[in-house]
Parts: sequence; C-alpha cells; structure tokens
Amino acid sequence: MVPRWIICVTVVGIWISSCKSSNSAQTAVKTFQNNTVILPCHVESLGVQTIVRWWREDTLLADSSDPNLIHLPRIKMWDNMSLEVSQVQPQDSGKYVCQASRPAPWGHVTQVQTIEVLYPPSIHSVPEAGELEVNFGDEVEMACIAKGVPYPSISWRMKDEEMKLLDERSKLRFRADNRTLSGRYTCVADNGIGEPAMANIDLRIRYKPEIESKKSWIHASPGIRAQLDCKVTAYPDAKVDWFIENERITYSSRIVKFIAGQVHSLVIRNVRPSDYGYYVCRATNDLGVSETSIELSGIANAAVFKESNPIATNAYNFIWEVDSYIPIIEYQFWFRKHSTADRGRDWHKLFIPSGSDAIGPLHGKSFNLTGLTAATHYEALILSRNRYGWSKPSKILRFATEGAARKDHYKVEAAYEGSPLAVVMNDSPTPRSETLNSASIVNTRDSTLNIVLVVFLLSISLEQLL
Repeated sequence: MVPRWIICVTVVGIWISSCKSSNSAQTAVKTFQNNTVILPCHVESLGVQTIVRWWREDTLLADSSDPNLIHLPRIKMWDNMSLEVSQVQPQDSGKYVCQASRPAPWGHVTQVQTIEVLYPPSIHSVPEAGELEVNFGDEVEMACIAKGVPYPSISWRMKDEEMKLLDERSKLRFRADNRTLSGRYTCVADNGIGEPAMANIDLRIRYKPEIESKKSWIHASPGIRAQLDCKVTAYPDAKVDWFIENERITYSSRIVKFIAGQVHSLVIRNVRPSDYGYYVCRATNDLGVSETSIELSGIANAAVFKESNPIATNAYNFIWEVDSYIPIIEYQFWFRKHSTADRGRDWHKLFIPSGSDAIGPLHGKSFNLTGLTAATHYEALILSRNRYGWSKPSKILRFATEGAARKDHYKVEAAYEGSPLAVVMNDSPTPRSETLNSASIVNTRDSTLNIVLVVFLLSISLEQLL
C-alpha cells in the first residue's frame, strides 16, 4: 500500500492534499475581457488547521484566516477556497498561486494557475500624430506599436494596396528616392479576436518643382487668342511666374495668368507680332527652381503627310496638311533616294506655290512627283512658308516605287529647323544627321535638278492657270 503522505492529486483547478511542502504543475485559463473566472483550490481536510492564501505575483489577494483582506472589489474568496475574479481586464492576466499552510510536519503546498485575458488588438503609429515629412532622398522610418492577446500580427498597406514584404514587421525603413512614395501608409494589427485595428501614417515627400509642357512651340496669328500651359508639381507648393526674353511679364487685361489645379496658363488676348518669342514658365519653392520654355510664333505648324500613293511605276502622289492661321505662300518638297550606306547625300528641293490665299487654319495640298527611278526607296519631307517665315520640317516620309522590297522597320524622328535632322533606322547602328538651315532654305535653288523636275514646276503653273 502506498503511504498516504506522498499522494498528490491535481484536478481542474487545484487539489491540495496532505503532501509535504511541494509545488504542483501550472494550469492556464484563457478567457475574454469582462468575463468572470473562478479558480478552484481543493484542500483535503486532515483535521488540522489549514490556512489558504491566494497570491498574484507578490501581492496577497485573499487569506482564509483574515476574511476582510480583500484588496480589489472584483476579487472574492469563497468558503470552498475558490478565488473569483469578475469583470476580468487585461491587467488581470498573470500567475495566481493558491497556498495551503499546515503546521509541521505537513508544511506548505502550492499550485500556480495562469489567467490569460484575450482581447482585441489595438495599435498606434510612430510618429503618433500620423504625419511624416521628409526631403527627397532622405531616409524614411515609420512604425506601429500593437497590443492584444494573443499578440497581433502586423501587415502594411500603401494607398489601400497590400505591401509585399519579405517578413512581418512593425517598422518600415526606406529611402524617399521617388516622390510617388508619398501617400497614406496603413498598418493593420490582427490577432483573431474581434476586428483588426488600423493606424494611418501620411507621408509627404518634399521635392523641388517638376515642370512639363505638352507643347514647346505654339502657332498664333495676330488678333487671335493664344494660351501657353505648363503643368507644375511640387511640395511644398511652388510659386510660378512667366517670363519673356528673361523679363518678368507684366500682367494686364490682355495678358492674364490662370491656374487650374496643377496647370498654370498664360493667356494672351489679341496677339500682336511683338508678342512672338520664347516664354519661360518658372516654378520656385524652398527646395529649388525649375523652368520650361515655350515659343510663341507666327510661322506655320509643321506639315503632316496625310496620304502617299503610287500613280505609276515612276510616279507618286502626296497629300499633306498644314495648320496655319496665316495664308501659306509656298512649300518646299525635299526628296532623295534612301540609302543606309550614305546619309550625307544632298536633297533635291522643289518650290511649290500654295495656289491659295485661304486664311486657314487648315491648308491642304496635293502634289504628283514623277520621273522617279523604279524599284527604288526614297524619303521626303515638307516645309511651309507664310509671311513670318519657313516652318519646321515635317516628319520624314519613306516611300518606294514599284518593284522595291518593302521595309516596314523604319523608325523616324521629327526634324526641326535649326537642329539636327535625325533619321534613325533599326538596321543602322551609327545613324548620321544633317542640319536644315532656314537661310539656306530660303535662298537656295538646286541647280542640279534635271529636266524632269523643271517639268514638274511647269505642270504646276499650268494647273494654276487652268
């Protein structure tokens, strides 16, 4: 028979028998906030005086020998030595010890129980204000501190989209090297109890102004209304001013500045020839200055080829349009054989009267080019002249007479007056460029044109007479 004094039994709660001084295994109680928890403490009656005390950490909560010793109104020890904790709160979580004391030779026996109060997550941001400003290029550091039982997991969202992070983290650290990183960052704490908790941090990146304009050149004729636009983005907001030829513009009822969101506009009513020139949109804030230039001019817009069709084995028809509020006086039709081997060949230039005094704004022209070589690739461009001068060149058009192999892989860049006329081809690793000069265009007549080209001009003149 096993001696009685070495028998210890642990049930739900605590069973304290006649063991010598010992500590029994710890048990845990998980409960929700505001519930009531009863921690049993069963003590075997041995006919000797037994004192039962309940401890939490180092604080004595209840003593069977002193019924008046109750520190908290929510704690009560019943006659059966059970401890009741009502309306449990997160701060009630911890270890509770039931200690039974008897005179020698029995001594003390104890058992530990743990209360774990489960409660929904809470979270707050660092910085607590939820706002963070840094300069472009600086390091950004933000964090969220979460609470809850069990401890919540933390995830992040940026502008309502989940951030793909390599691991779970409460802190974000990165460099503000892109202004699109500005915006709202949201940290979400979730522990499966109740609803997830969220905190927001609004990041603003300070950067110097950025300017863009859809048009760097605007055509306008005297008497009409012209509008120059530039889009400015900056933080903090930029101060925007307009200049012409390095002089700040004096605004009036005729020259007015408008702002619509990020778009800053300069409106010139009843344009005068003296208004032509280079305008500068300049934006300034604490971090720097940016600007863009827009030219206001009376010359025509660059011509646009609308159609090009073969009409014979050695002839082509071209149709183009020009946007100009002022009548077109004449056109220049430039053409040459296309060759990837020699990009420095001279252009053949035909001067074609417009044949119209129409004000516009759209001017159309059809022209037949004959006397071409069969099975040959060519390229062509158009310039237009009104009373303010020659326009910028059109984009280069590539065409081929009957029998030539097709080349669909050309890539063409626009050519502009006074700047390199660049023709870039996928099969030419080292493209060359030529420069079109306004003075040479006006004064040059190509003496090398053959009789066929002279016939072209005569045929045009006859068409006008008829």
